[in-house]
Amino acid sequence: MSTSELRIRPSARIISTIGKDLVKDNYAAVVELVKNAYDADSRSARVQICYDSNSAELRTVVEDFGHGMDLEVIENKWLVPATSDKLLRKTTPNGRPLQGRKGIGRFAAHVLGNETFLTSSQGKGTEISLLFDLEQFDSAKYLDDIPVLVDEKHSDRGKGTRIEIIRRNVSESDLDDLWSEKSRGRLVTELSKLLAPKELSQLSKSLKAEDDFDIEIEFLGFPNQEDSCFKVEPIGILDLFDYRIYGNIDSEGNANLSFLNQNLSIAGEETIKQKIFLPAGNNYPGLINLDLRVFDRDPESISQIIERGLKDPITHEKVGKQKARELLNEYYGVSIYRGKFGIRPYGDKDYDWLNRDRLRVNTPSLRVGHNQIIGLVEIQPEELSHLEEKSARDGLVENGYYEGLIFLLNTVLTHLEERRFIFREKAFLGGRINRTVDEQIKDLFDFDIVSENISKKISNLNIDKSSEQSVIKLINNEFTEERKKKEKQYQKVRETVALYQGQATLGKITHVLLHEGRKHIKVLSEIPPRVSKWIDKLLPNDDSDLRAKIIDRSILLNQSAKSISLLFKRIEPLAISRRPNRKMLNLKSEIKSCFQIFESELLENNISVEIEVDERTEILATNFDIVSVFANLIENSIYWLSLSKADTKKIHVESAIDNARVEIYFSDNGPGFQGSNIESMFEPGFSMKPDNSGSGLGLAIVGESIKKMNGSIQAIRQEVGAAFLLVFNKE
Repeated sequence: MSTSELRIRPSARIISTIGKDLVKDNYAAVVELVKNAYDADSRSARVQICYDSNSAELRTVVEDFGHGMDLEVIENKWLVPATSDKLLRKTTPNGRPLQGRKGIGRFAAHVLGNETFLTSSQGKGTEISLLFDLEQFDSAKYLDDIPVLVDEKHSDRGKGTRIEIIRRNVSESDLDDLWSEKSRGRLVTELSKLLAPKELSQLSKSLKAEDDFDIEIEFLGFPNQEDSCFKVEPIGILDLFDYRIYGNIDSEGNANLSFLNQNLSIAGEETIKQKIFLPAGNNYPGLINLDLRVFDRDPESISQIIERGLKDPITHEKVGKQKARELLNEYYGVSIYRGKFGIRPYGDKDYDWLNRDRLRVNTPSLRVGHNQIIGLVEIQPEELSHLEEKSARDGLVENGYYEGLIFLLNTVLTHLEERRFIFREKAFLGGRINRTVDEQIKDLFDFDIVSENISKKISNLNIDKSSEQSVIKLINNEFTEERKKKEKQYQKVRETVALYQGQATLGKITHVLLHEGRKHIKVLSEIPPRVSKWIDKLLPNDDSDLRAKIIDRSILLNQSAKSISLLFKRIEPLAISRRPNRKMLNLKSEIKSCFQIFESELLENNISVEIEVDERTEILATNFDIVSVFANLIENSIYWLSLSKADTKKIHVESAIDNARVEIYFSDNGPGFQGSNIESMFEPGFSMKPDNSGSGLGLAIVGESIKKMNGSIQAIRQEVGAAFLLVFNKE
């Protein structure tokens, strides 16, 4: 038996594996090379994509003006796949957080072509150059079988590195597949998303002026296209948002946020502070800075965005609605940044990593979707956030810290969604009509939107700025004073509606009570007679007191069950689950049924009842409306008659009929109307009951119910007691 040592020898194909096999598109390859320029402390990167139709060559050049590399750096770092150099250093000499830490980003260049030509200088009179031929690595067996020729020569070139990737034998049709006009536009968009907008710099204390980084891009030699060269700008649609929520969340989940609705600028910014608790299994991903902006997509909102100054990012010309939608479709998404650079694919419109569309399915009017958000999120370095980039450059490792980040951001968006929902309902945006009664009442007394619209119209007039501001201030002051005056009315209406809603809810509860109660009434009705029969069979000759008591109590239970059943029948018209249809009803029969509801109270207070209504009188109505009218009138009379000292107490109902209508005169001989203005008694909330036992709704409900039957009611003063004249139309 013998022992020997072996060595792991990487295959030459590993260069393809960590290059074009991991980074699968041209955009990602260019982005990786631009990141390297940033890591070199360069203040800018120049990207050139040039096609030579004569040689059928496509050249992609990325040049920076950073600190450059010498022979030692190229040999021991640049030519070492997966080097730990950046992982260990963490920051550049100028203090920038390093973007590429895996040590494989430079090999992404091979997605763009087969040959890579590198030149670099540290500005010390020497220039290093090398040629990297990918085809050699595909054909060789082991990585160390391939010699890489490096040339070092004297040069007056300044600091910087230039990488040129060559793809040969590219036809014009191939070129269109590689870099069509749409693809070139997409590259510009990807590079613009790569740059952190100024808004993130305002939020982040870690971003400094020396971190500023510019990207210039050229497209040269494309058939039937003029050569173009321009500076890539960070996404510029951000300032035109409808709603914005921004701020930071610290490493313990304490959120310090601000909310702004740009549709309602007079409201100003709202501060939101909250401790966000994470679900089990999630972790806080360190300090995060965030700026999330939401754009509504309905036609009116698109028009507002255009009015705020939306322009084409390349031509800088004002756009129409169609182009506005195209721009929103191009830029939406929530991007993640470390320092000045974005992490792909976050911010990609095809990558809904916050699951916004799934959350929106059940409540589309409340939730905002993936295509409505343009967001910026800055995270800390890996050692502080535990948010690690995958080797394949396709996002962050999906660990508990990543899940925590998603939960925190969706919680923040919930605050925005709630405020957006309230505003859109108030402004009748998005075609929403299913608002609560309370919200609709509040709208009647809310002048913010009117004030905002007037201010906008004044701004469009050709008057000087100082006069404009004075007029707007005067109008806003008037609205403020009017709002104060209306506040008491608003509260009164709210309370009244709440009472009505309570009555409606009581009707629904009564419906359930009757439905469920009948089951028990049936038991109470059937069991006692059976108990009596069983006693007779069990003890046929027993004449004891116990047997007599059992039979007596059984009879009593049976009578009580019948009484409850009768009571249920009497109050059944008050039990509504939905409003019934109207039909022809016998008026006298309905009135008698209403009195039967209060049979025990009438007996207890020794109140007699006289009903002089023609037996043949019919009106078109519902049981519910008739009971609502007469039950409230009877209840009122019983209350005041119970306070009366009269020897004889009575309620009298009589009718007068002609061809078209029926008049009912309802009266009692109680204390009569209290107070001077008897018309007020039909107003919601009005009550003269001295013990404050009344809701003030009884007579208001009477008035509303009679109106539904196209009738009327009038309070009539008389020497003794209270009287009402009710008029019903026969049809």
